[in-house]
Amino acid sequence: FELVHYQFGREQRGASSCYKRHRTAPGRLLSTPRKGTRMSQPGAATLKLEDQRLHWKESSAGNTVQVPVETFLAHYTNLLHSQRDTDDLVSHIEEGLKAKPKTSNGEAKPRTLNRLGWAATNFIGPHEDTVFKGLEGIAEEIHSHCETWNKTKQHPKLQQRTTRLICQPNHTTASEVRGGSMKTDARFILNEIVSDENVPTSAAVAPAEFKTRMNPKNQIDNESKIIGAVGHILYNDPCRRSVIAFTIEDRLMRFWYFSRSHIAVSAQFDYHANPRLFIRFVIFMTFASLEDLGYDPTVERVRVGDSKKVQYRFTIGDKVYQTTGIIYELNLDLVTRATRVWSVVELDSNYLAIGTPKVLKDVWLYFDTTPESDIYNAIFGALRQLDEDGSVPENERPPPLQSGSSLEQDAKNYFMTIVSDSVVMINGQPDEAQEPPAGYVEFFYTEEEDKFAMEAALEGTQRGDVDGNTPTLKRADGEAYPHKKKTHRRIVFAELCHTLYRVSTYAAFTKGLAQLVYGLEYMRLAGFVHRDISPGNCLIFEGQTKISDLEYTRPYAAPGHGAAPLTGTPGFMAVEYQMQKHEFKPKAVRHILRGVSRLPQPAPWFRFNFLHDLESVIWIYLWFLLETLPESLTPPEIAQHRMPVLVLRHRLFDGSLKASTERLDFILDCSTDQWCEYDNVMDVLKAVFGSDSKIPEGLQSFAYLAGCYTAVESSKPLCPESPHMAHWDRKVFLHEYYEEIHSYFMDAHNHITDTTEKALPIRYTEQERQHRAQQAAGASKTGSNKRPRTGTGRDSEAYVPPVREDEDDDDDDEEEERAASPTEESQDRKTKRKRTVRK
Repeated sequence: FELVHYQFGREQRGASSCYKRHRTAPGRLLSTPRKGTRMSQPGAATLKLEDQRLHWKESSAGNTVQVPVETFLAHYTNLLHSQRDTDDLVSHIEEGLKAKPKTSNGEAKPRTLNRLGWAATNFIGPHEDTVFKGLEGIAEEIHSHCETWNKTKQHPKLQQRTTRLICQPNHTTASEVRGGSMKTDARFILNEIVSDENVPTSAAVAPAEFKTRMNPKNQIDNESKIIGAVGHILYNDPCRRSVIAFTIEDRLMRFWYFSRSHIAVSAQFDYHANPRLFIRFVIFMTFASLEDLGYDPTVERVRVGDSKKVQYRFTIGDKVYQTTGIIYELNLDLVTRATRVWSVVELDSNYLAIGTPKVLKDVWLYFDTTPESDIYNAIFGALRQLDEDGSVPENERPPPLQSGSSLEQDAKNYFMTIVSDSVVMINGQPDEAQEPPAGYVEFFYTEEEDKFAMEAALEGTQRGDVDGNTPTLKRADGEAYPHKKKTHRRIVFAELCHTLYRVSTYAAFTKGLAQLVYGLEYMRLAGFVHRDISPGNCLIFEGQTKISDLEYTRPYAAPGHGAAPLTGTPGFMAVEYQMQKHEFKPKAVRHILRGVSRLPQPAPWFRFNFLHDLESVIWIYLWFLLETLPESLTPPEIAQHRMPVLVLRHRLFDGSLKASTERLDFILDCSTDQWCEYDNVMDVLKAVFGSDSKIPEGLQSFAYLAGCYTAVESSKPLCPESPHMAHWDRKVFLHEYYEEIHSYFMDAHNHITDTTEKALPIRYTEQERQHRAQQAAGASKTGSNKRPRTGTGRDSEAYVPPVREDEDDDDDDEEEERAASPTEESQDRKTKRKRTVRK
């Protein structure tokens, strides 16, 4: 088939945009390059359809609210902004629909709207496609009566038609990207679309799902499908800010609104008994501007030359940037920051590239979040003040990069350079995802409602006695975080970098982490904590590590840290931060009795501190060692070491936001004389890298960090009587802590003999592929019909293939037992670790 592609033009014609049509070769789709990180979260295209819907629905629980129908129409779909004009128009349409129309021959036709409701859909049919096909004609008649009314009123909002409704349940939309097509029972599409056969997903304005019978099964199916359709739209189309949808089960209709701050659903109503509500909805969908329908006029689609690839042009103030590729676009949730990071070039007035490549970050942040540019200025301002005061001696700061350079000058080498940081403006107003209207209640999806009813029946409780859904965003005190307003921001950075995920050699990775430690020390000197250190937020530019994504950065002594939501990547969070407790005490001793750990009583308050950022750096190092294997290993060695490494990675990096006792034990056990998980990890890594390798020795920084925690938490806190103000003095976080941990990584870096040796992902090493190919060839020669197990082909960080016990053979079990047993070498390390702790 031929796909007609529509490009949003700059010139506006009425309420609709002007489109330029581009035809592709038959059978080819326009494709936008989506490039995920080497070991990052899976994108939507890598999941099956049912998995996508399940993920979107689960992530929407707690972010969805229910409002009365009138409130929904007034808050989300208010077109005329005048109740008098709205009532007058709806009454005119209702009268016209109830009148008996006549054909050109003067014969009377059935009324569109009678005393039983909508005649076109008010019957029992064999299938939903037949029953609800009449909605197309109803929408067209409503449009016709609107034009009749507007001939005398001349209302500016009704001058240009924007969309029309089509009911084509068996037609799939044509996507610009792989995995972005969808199939819904009906949809409002842009009126500029010529053919109803090959509608691009980008032109599907409002999806709809129908069922002829009302029951929980049909409700679950409609909810899952409508959320899945909206997920495809918001995830695959950078031009969309919000989406409106509707569902019908028998005679009951619901309206839906999806934004980056919340999801709203109207209460169910009988659209036959209350036709005026449906008429108001159709009026809005037919005549609303593209901006009101959720499109972003500051983003344009463009084709790159004669190729089939699609890129985007962003207008930021008086400058225009065009994308050249996607760096990060892997967040699947609907209510989220929706972070997209692009590599871009600036365009001149003739749309020709000028200057060097840059990075554009598009993100939705809470309205009270401090802009990144302000955080950068605050950090550099604090360092500038320290330079002026001369309060930081040379031996209490990282080594200067240049002789005589100031703290501010050196610190700028560890951070990105911001070209612009601004709020997206739509028609002169800030682009914001508003809060839900007053009077909303938390919405329970159908299966949750059924579960609630069962629990209530068993416990004898009423609905009002039980709290609503637990939001995905939780405060440290466990209370629900409100549905806060979000602001749409775009930030342009001068340096086109790559993340630590993309570093492919051990030498470069250890050097990058060492530089990261110094960057964090500059933040300590300025009095700021990052709170989201991860490989994706640590960038490499021309061999220099740079810290990015500072939207969660806060002044260390700022009040209220305990009430803030957990932020960061779960696998790299500090253990204390996950537990919201200070777990280290002076001379902390592990008492193990019958397998139960009894830890010292933590402080009654908690505050994120500088050591937590340092701990994230060490977790990144451990993750990298458990995620990769040296290129020099032979296929038999890969097969030998793979299972022990995978077991450790599953145990220590489970991806859960909840606190992990295994991770806490891993740090606490570093200073004990008993056999522990730390020794297990070191034995496995020594077997992989060799007993003489210094690469695993960098993990001894965990033992040193445990001593730092103990030293800090043994000091007297400031304002201990106030949980929101209590904290330790910044003076107890010493420069030598950073210098020592920096030395661990530099020692590992300096002892790497082959600086070009690559660190290949453990699941997809080339040697392993060749080894499997040889095994497959050998099996085919022997006549075996058993297919060799192959990789999934996903390049993802958080995707962890499940380890099933029934698939492990006896050899793997023996290897795991050998990996878990102590060795003489591990006993020698105990002595070294004792010296490190005492130091």
